[in-house]
Amino acid sequence: MSPFKTHLFPSLTISIKPVLLALLCCSYLSCIAQEKPNVIILFADDLGYGDLSSFGAQDVKTPHIDELASEGIRFTDFQVASSVCSPSRAALLTGRYPMRCGFPVAQGKIEKHKDYGLHPDEITIADLLLKEDYATMAIGKWHLGFNVGAQPVDHGFQQFYGLQSNWHKSHPELDDVYNNREVVKENVAFESLIGDYTQKAIAYIEENKENPFFLYLAYHSVHSPIMPNDAFKGTSKGSLYGDFVQELDHYVGELLNALSENGLDEDTLVIFLSDNGPAICHFGGSAGALNGGKYSTMEGGFRIPAIIRWKGKIPSGTNNTLLSSMDLLPTIANLAGAKLPDDRTIDGKDITPILESGQGTSPHQYLYYYNGINLQAIRKGKWKLHLPRTVEDQPFWSKNDNAKPFGGKNLKNISCKGLEALKRPLLFNLDNDMGELTDISDAHPEVVKELLLEAERVRAELGDVGQVGSDQRVPPFDDIQEKF
Repeated sequence: MSPFKTHLFPSLTISIKPVLLALLCCSYLSCIAQEKPNVIILFADDLGYGDLSSFGAQDVKTPHIDELASEGIRFTDFQVASSVCSPSRAALLTGRYPMRCGFPVAQGKIEKHKDYGLHPDEITIADLLLKEDYATMAIGKWHLGFNVGAQPVDHGFQQFYGLQSNWHKSHPELDDVYNNREVVKENVAFESLIGDYTQKAIAYIEENKENPFFLYLAYHSVHSPIMPNDAFKGTSKGSLYGDFVQELDHYVGELLNALSENGLDEDTLVIFLSDNGPAICHFGGSAGALNGGKYSTMEGGFRIPAIIRWKGKIPSGTNNTLLSSMDLLPTIANLAGAKLPDDRTIDGKDITPILESGQGTSPHQYLYYYNGINLQAIRKGKWKLHLPRTVEDQPFWSKNDNAKPFGGKNLKNISCKGLEALKRPLLFNLDNDMGELTDISDAHPEVVKELLLEAERVRAELGDVGQVGSDQRVPPFDDIQEKF
């Protein structure tokens, strides 16, 4: 980064090349974009909306992530595009709904998924930044297929260090650490990964501090197995799961400290978020005041803790705007001076103005909640409509043999998996019912009608169970919702 500083913005380091007139005419963040900020995405796994103390957790202390939130913008209505790992990751990296980018269900170590990976034609954040002379690296969990054409180094990342997908003791080959396409460590202990990844990330930051870089660091924490290192066991009041969250916080703190020690705080956009809600049914975690969790299309599955910090460049505070993880691609592209592809639909929106002001209105008229290939809900501002569905419509992870069609008004006794079966639409006002507890569809028939019409429109475009959309990339196997 050039040491030259302006008198207009004393904390702003820019290139000497742009003329003063350009500085005076452009907006603050537009000028900053000429500097090409470093970008770090810290992607937690299965971390719930209520798992951080800065988002209301009482039994878990996360001082380092809380400090990040106090120095940046804490987003209270930030949505991912799926409540399971793979589709959420695909949507973040491509800025496109999982149905559009061809990755609607979680990729597994099963025969039918042997050719299932992020399509070679998809364009990622790393692809865009690589064209702008960024160094690019992915560290940690990939989980977007590992067949040739789907690996990180096939999608704009110059370097990759990590695991194919989840660590799993029943599949020892999944426990191997790769450096690009080659195995460099076999059958690693799960507890060693978080520290190893963090040290690798710090080394990468130090190696690239003189040029712009993009680091995508996808931790396994706090996905199962819930196995924090011994040094963190018993450190929280939130059981082993709480200890695991606090371990994640510790290593995030180490990374942030490395940024500061290398003088990169004001040169680096840091984004922290989770891939989906907590796996409450199986391993614990908290969705706070939200209902449901991982595997569901209730808010507990899709609304996640998100923080964005660019120290000295964007304001700090709390933002309640409805936003999406898909917005990261166009926003980062804008700040880096990269051109978006014009041969495809990008569902994310550039939220640079919201980062600039700290506030703003949602750029999304509607957001869609898919569970696998089943369209289950639509959001418009404060309104959220859950759509009728059967148990058979669900992907394999959400099927519940005991599920019965829901027809009542009060949802306090719903399954932690959410609403597996619905006979009729349910409408919620999330401004005063973020827990989705009271159906108000009878009081607002005009809203229900509008959102049902939009459901028909988006099914025609993105598809649904038994319906292929006009702009849907279909995965390379049959029976998409089934595991086998």
